[in-house]
Amino acid sequence: MGNHLEKPEEILKGIEASHFVKKLRKAIIKDNHGVCQRESQSRVILDNRIRLKPVEELMHSYYRFIWNSNFSSPVEQKLQSGANVLDLECGFGQWLIDLCNEYQACDYVGIDYEGNFQSQNNVPKNLKFRKHNILNGIPYEDNTFDFIHMQIMMNSFTDAEWKTLIVPEIFRVCKPGGWIEIMDSDYEVFNIGPKTGFYYQMFLSVIDINQNRSSNLNQLQDIMNGYQELGFTIIKEKISAWYPIHPQNSDETFEIVPEILNSLYPFMSNSSEFKINRADYTKLSQQIIKEIADNKSYSKTYRMITQKHL
Repeated sequence: MGNHLEKPEEILKGIEASHFVKKLRKAIIKDNHGVCQRESQSRVILDNRIRLKPVEELMHSYYRFIWNSNFSSPVEQKLQSGANVLDLECGFGQWLIDLCNEYQACDYVGIDYEGNFQSQNNVPKNLKFRKHNILNGIPYEDNTFDFIHMQIMMNSFTDAEWKTLIVPEIFRVCKPGGWIEIMDSDYEVFNIGPKTGFYYQMFLSVIDINQNRSSNLNQLQDIMNGYQELGFTIIKEKISAWYPIHPQNSDETFEIVPEILNSLYPFMSNSSEFKINRADYTKLSQQIIKEIADNKSYSKTYRMITQKHL
């Protein structure tokens, strides 16, 4: 899949990451009686009582590092001169705030079903957040945005929802000549050990992800291409290493898996599917960290890029 793949040693100079935290924004919420419920068959909702903002911030920094940018679309010049930018399912808004600081001439909008961005303080004046379910459409006029971004939401919607509800709306509100970029990953993990595999499968179960039912990036690419009368959609890919990486010209080792596993404990222990006390969780985490380093476990991250035809 894709047209661009680099090895960890070529792109990672000082960080490690874990694939399974990429779905943290989709979790389980309980009603007032403690009964788990689903908002729809295609998505599960973040439990607002579990604070995962630090993990999302950590992963945002990691994605930016391995790609050496916040985006791969050729929109740098437009952002520098001023553009209308939309981030769909923006979570806590880390991607948007990062761009706000770098490209201050732009106007930014973040839409998220849960409104997790409401915890953000000191939001820049050129950034607006809206709590909205995009399955009900994108609440903006035709041809509004120069750049539309979305990430880690592939499995949040069915193929039918992507085809009939989401992609048509994305193209509708995108300006002619504007760019659309969707970043996501599949669920294949390479060189995974038994302890890591156990934890990973438990995590997927907690957030109700079935690897055999995961939306297919190639299918979404075909859907996107259906709107490209003269253009085409490309997929770029990068290795997402889980294991520690040594930066160039340094003896220091950078790793974030220990921080992520520690941050995930309240989330995992809150689930009826994964009951474990803190001491046993710490022991399991140490085994996972060692196993990942020994096996050099990794996954892949993708960016799908297309331009709306003129």
